[in-house]
Amino acid sequence: MSSGMIILIAALFIMLAVGVPIGFAIGGATMLAMIAASSLNMVTSAQYCYSGISSFTVMAIPFFMLAGTIMSTGGIAKRIVDFCSALIGFIDGALGCVTTLACMFFGALSGSGMATTSAIGGMMIPEMKKKGYDPAYAATLVCFGGIVGPIIPPSLSFVLYGACTGVSVPSLFLAGILPGIILGFLYLGTNVVMCRKLGQDLKQGKPKDVISNIVATHEANKNAEVELLPAGVVMEKRGKRIARTFKDGFWALLSPVIILGGIYSGIFTPTEAACVSVIYSIIVSLFVYHDMDYKSLYGAFLSAAVLNGVTSFLLGTSTVFSTFITFEKVPQAITAFLTSVSDNRYIVLLLINIMLLLIGCLLDTVPAIIIMAPILLPAIKAFDISPIQFGVIMAVNLAIGLCTPPYGCNLFVGAAVAKIKMQDMFKYIVPFMVVSIIGLLLITYVPAISIGLL
Repeated sequence: MSSGMIILIAALFIMLAVGVPIGFAIGGATMLAMIAASSLNMVTSAQYCYSGISSFTVMAIPFFMLAGTIMSTGGIAKRIVDFCSALIGFIDGALGCVTTLACMFFGALSGSGMATTSAIGGMMIPEMKKKGYDPAYAATLVCFGGIVGPIIPPSLSFVLYGACTGVSVPSLFLAGILPGIILGFLYLGTNVVMCRKLGQDLKQGKPKDVISNIVATHEANKNAEVELLPAGVVMEKRGKRIARTFKDGFWALLSPVIILGGIYSGIFTPTEAACVSVIYSIIVSLFVYHDMDYKSLYGAFLSAAVLNGVTSFLLGTSTVFSTFITFEKVPQAITAFLTSVSDNRYIVLLLINIMLLLIGCLLDTVPAIIIMAPILLPAIKAFDISPIQFGVIMAVNLAIGLCTPPYGCNLFVGAAVAKIKMQDMFKYIVPFMVVSIIGLLLITYVPAISIGLL
């Protein structure tokens, strides 16, 4: 390892250890390494910072962020939840399943894991607590539901990956559809099993510890008349509710159709689609649902501007970091290492998955993609693995990282919304993490899941 890389890694870990914000840590460590162990002119640092964010593709990120913020406050997210409740509100763990399904729908609107966790969690965690859910479990469920956001298109992770590697963003969006749906349904099944185990939100509508009281009451009143509705009447009522919530949420549910349909039909690019998403969400929130006023709209713009400022700063400094690593020939070294370890692509993919999962525990998605995608891409091509499939694998790995301590951004959001300590969630993280790994392995070793629709 060169002296420049030793200085870079040491400075980065020291800065992170003492609590320096990650954007400043990445930028500071890179500049220190450039000064101490390279002949690169410091002017190039500013140039690469600028080039990292001066991209038509990257422009999609702030617009999707803004669209997600408007949707979460303009009534769109609420109507998605109502529609999901009508669809599956009759099974064990119904409210938890509604939460997960709503995360899948909202992920198809915002493209962001944290935005999905915040928007759906803000509505559903209080309702789940009223229903008898353990607050820590409710928060954990929303956090893992939010994982689907960066995978189901449109996805900010795919936009970043495409900008860093030159891979087609529409192709990445298409490749993310099945993996996102598979993960979402795995979480739905896990929630049903967990609710039955914990005795919460069962079909009877009461926790397990009071079912015995229900049985006793039934025995005491078994001679009383109990009116049971015919199955046909029940289905008719449920069908009417689904139709009503679909009609009420039609304009909200139409959003992903317009965005993705416009991209795949060639009407507009992903960046233009992000702009269309913003305009559409403003029109629907202000003039169709009337759930947002101009003051709330200003707040949404302000919130998105602050978030974009943080993201853009990370994007710029991470670009310099990635460029310095490239000058130090780290990608070539990693490719040589992986080929020396094994010539079996499945073993190499396993090693890369482990590496990305560990990185996801320590880095946010933005710097992780910008740094690691250019580094790992040569190795991926050497093993004849599709860059599109690898983009999905990377997005899933880093999305799981949103729910892994110590740098699990979704966990911070979920704990804040549920008003609990993050460590209270750890016992519930394990089963969802196991399911996430199973989903990751399926996506990794069954390429058709990612590239079958291309």
